[in-house]
Amino acid sequence: MPNIQNLIEDQKPYIKSRGPYYLSELLQGRRPELLNAEKLDAFLELALHHGLVGMVQEQLEKQELAFPQWNEVRSEQAVRAGVQINAVEEIARFFSARKISAVFAKGVALSLTVYNSGVRRFADLDLLVSPQDFHAAHRALRELGYAIQPEMTGNPMELGYVRERLPGFRICVDLHWDFASADGLQANMRIPVADILSRARQVGAVPVPCVEDMLLLAAVNLGRKSAEPLMLIVDFARLAEQELNWPEINKRAGEWGVRTPLWLGLVLARQLTGLQVPAENVDGLAPARWRRRWLLKLLDEKARWSVDKQKTWRYRILFKIL
Repeated sequence: MPNIQNLIEDQKPYIKSRGPYYLSELLQGRRPELLNAEKLDAFLELALHHGLVGMVQEQLEKQELAFPQWNEVRSEQAVRAGVQINAVEEIARFFSARKISAVFAKGVALSLTVYNSGVRRFADLDLLVSPQDFHAAHRALRELGYAIQPEMTGNPMELGYVRERLPGFRICVDLHWDFASADGLQANMRIPVADILSRARQVGAVPVPCVEDMLLLAAVNLGRKSAEPLMLIVDFARLAEQELNWPEINKRAGEWGVRTPLWLGLVLARQLTGLQVPAENVDGLAPARWRRRWLLKLLDEKARWSVDKQKTWRYRILFKIL
């Protein structure tokens, strides 16, 4: 399997130009020209980096195409997701019995709501509680056998925990009391934790944010992660396909301070996945024209598919300021 950086930097024009073409066409539900396993397998590592393997494999199945490597990776991903979701349900029941108000958000919530089982990769379990419930949540996680991750102490909006009952299956929980730091480049964002908790809905035993709040949280995350990996963009497409209250989304986006990342996520989802969303639901969120040009230039197709954006100042600083 080729080195991940070579997929972007390799001088072979085919590698540089065809990988995004194949993956983008499949994400849009089309069959790329001259597609075969050998050609697509060359970009498996790139798809892994961007969290797209399950989504591409899902499209391959719809087209009755069988590519063994992609199926194997998705199967492994589904097994890991199953272990994680069992842990989520255990935590949810434990918290409910102790009257601790909480929601699971981001990757695990998306996996449980807008994706089929095993399609959407997620590493950590993001758990949001109100600041006043933090100590009760901490005690509950400790009772369940989770230990604090020392490297996560001192974070202004979350604390990390880890447990490994099955060898090779670490369960990591990020316990949040906020999703944006009060200082730094996201200081202008205001995440109303109490409102998110009050609007929560149940998926089985698991509390998750309402779909409008999930879309706004995706916008918060887009800025933090500099639009990498690209599964964050597919999240916008899957959420925007749901039945949404767009006037309320626009209102909350202004209150949260996430109008620009919400606009950008929807525009990129349209380019990457072919998302169809009425222009009036997107255009009203758009920032000033000069900022739009900068952002879309920073995330042209080549830049979009690149790796390690966070290691370059253009994305670590300039992108987030814009």
